[in-house]
Amino acid sequence: MSQNYTQEVKVLTSPNNAFEALTRHVKKWWGNTDKPVSKVGDEFTIHFGNAFWKFKVIKYVLNSEIVWKCIDGQPGFENEWVGTSTTWNITPTADGVLVSFMHDGLTPDFNCYDICAPTWDMFITKSLKHYLETGKGMPHN
Repeated sequence: MSQNYTQEVKVLTSPNNAFEALTRHVKKWWGNTDKPVSKVGDEFTIHFGNAFWKFKVIKYVLNSEIVWKCIDGQPGFENEWVGTSTTWNITPTADGVLVSFMHDGLTPDFNCYDICAPTWDMFITKSLKHYLETGKGMPHN
């Protein structure tokens, strides 16, 4: 069985700020989203030009964990994500938090893996981190 994509980043911020970035401020570090989320069952869509992914929140533990399930995506290989889920865990550290991420279902078997994995790397280790530490992310617009 292939390994799911994972990534983690240490950030000088609070658990609350990290959680807010993953629920209310996704557009400030990842891309053009249509709305923030605040509970299980909420849905949001993120657009990258003509491509989009739609997610539904299936787990929401304040300041600790959020899981998004991909329920739609177009065009082309992006629909490979449909049925996969992303899990974000926030763990307090002595000087901030550790944000751990797993895209369950995104494996090297996917056609998009060679594009998606390094893109997730950039958004998590650079854009999200920079947004949380400076207030300015590097989202796709």
